[in-house]
Amino acid sequence: MTDYNKLATRKSPLALKQANMVKEYLLRKKIFEKIEIIPMKTSGDKVDSQTFKREGGKGLFLKELEKLLVDSKADIAVHSMKDVPALIDSKFEVISVMKREDPGDVFISNKYKSLNDVTIGTVGSSSPRRQAMIKHKNKKINTLEVRGNINTRIDKIDKDKVDGIILAKAGLNRMDMQHLITEELSLDEFVPSPGQGILCIEYLSKNLVIKKKLKKIIHHDTEICSTAERLFSASMQGDCLSPIGAYAVIKDDILTITGYVASLDGKKYIKNKISGKKQDFIKLSKKLSKVFIEMGSKKLLRC
Repeated sequence: MTDYNKLATRKSPLALKQANMVKEYLLRKKIFEKIEIIPMKTSGDKVDSQTFKREGGKGLFLKELEKLLVDSKADIAVHSMKDVPALIDSKFEVISVMKREDPGDVFISNKYKSLNDVTIGTVGSSSPRRQAMIKHKNKKINTLEVRGNINTRIDKIDKDKVDGIILAKAGLNRMDMQHLITEELSLDEFVPSPGQGILCIEYLSKNLVIKKKLKKIIHHDTEICSTAERLFSASMQGDCLSPIGAYAVIKDDILTITGYVASLDGKKYIKNKISGKKQDFIKLSKKLSKVFIEMGSKKLLRC
């Protein structure tokens, strides 16, 4: 009997590209014999910005795909980890797959060579985290919310006459669009979104057969970093619309986690980091979270 599985994904060009990358990886590793991709337009792709914020933010990108899992119309779903809320329904589990792509943000502009060159103007981004960082960097820069696929966002530069936009480098790399990058932004100054650059697979918690198969191909350092970042984000008790950044990196078995939270206007922020043995990632993440809470992070996120 053929080991046949259905993989659910969003319909956007980047999501389809990522789904195919994961499909080929799983087949190459002989985890499954055959995989069919089931593309679907999600609520997050269809609603306007106000509805998106009101009804759950990035969690809307998962809604229909999770229903396919529950209804047994798909066995697994592929997401960008940064689009997965830090806390998900216990019916589901997520696991990182493949080595992390570059987690950084990039600036794209037809007018400027660097974000620092924009002294007054408008920069587009869909992320409250990036918007807060832009405003903190220069209060004279206005931010414009831009949503949609990569091409739609890039088109906004000319269509809406913005001075530039900020995107995740990972998506541009995967779409072979690196040539559009004007400037790679510092990971220290623009602390990435939790899970940025990581692809993950979601499945039903009760599906132990799938879980056992996927555990064979975990990229362990990526999984450690992803879990540490998501634990920090969950501890902040924010949501996908909160200005929260978390970036974990492992070097010589030492894990360093950088956390960031800000007020929506970017006027106030907290940034701190912690380092230790990578096997202590849960303890380190909780310790960093405690430091942030003591510094007033939850109050800051309510602003």
